[in-house]
Amino acid sequence: MSAPTNKTDAAILAAFGRWSVASALYGAAPVSICPKSAETPEEAAQTAIIDAAEAEVLAAVATTPLGVEIQLWMALCHIETDREAGNAIEIMDIDWFLLDEGRWDWNVRLILSAIRSLRAMREQGK
Repeated sequence: MSAPTNKTDAAILAAFGRWSVASALYGAAPVSICPKSAETPEEAAQTAIIDAAEAEVLAAVATTPLGVEIQLWMALCHIETDREAGNAIEIMDIDWFLLDEGRWDWNVRLILSAIRSLRAMREQGK
């Protein structure tokens, strides 16, 4: 058994916070209707924040179950890209996904299973 750690994955949590807010703001931003630009300036500003936060989480080595869970939520956002799933991911709402777990492909269900396991570990104080 390894010694307990005081590490909290603060950088991962902070990056997820920025990512979550930027994702929500992106979803509420005006949509580009210009054929020369895929994004409005408002969308582009949020995309920059999202990309930076994702890069930070990708580069991090999580040391807690919550840190790993956040990494899995970010992976999930690149698999399930519709707005409803995005809303659930932004707030880490596993219950929304589990309401109809059978509708998801195996890759999503495996990620959800890992998230459930990590949450159980946190509840047990591991």
